[in-house]
Amino acid sequence: MLNCLQNFGMGGLGMFAWMLLQWGLLLGVIYLSIRWIRGNHSKSSEDTAVKIVRERYANGEMTEQEYNRLLEKLK
Repeated sequence: MLNCLQNFGMGGLGMFAWMLLQWGLLLGVIYLSIRWIRGNHSKSSEDTAVKIVRERYANGEMTEQEYNRLLEKLK
């Protein structure tokens, strides 16, 4: 691959820049993947808890005070 890139003027500094670009892209993909996984997990569990509280309130299983208290805790 080195010979191919040198034929196109990618020797020396160009090769170093290409290597930095590849590492940057790899680290960026890893960072965004971790951020996406953590973000979706915490948000979905919070949304599920709020949904359960709303359903229980709608079914008459709790008072308005209990409903408001639980919503405040979840926020």
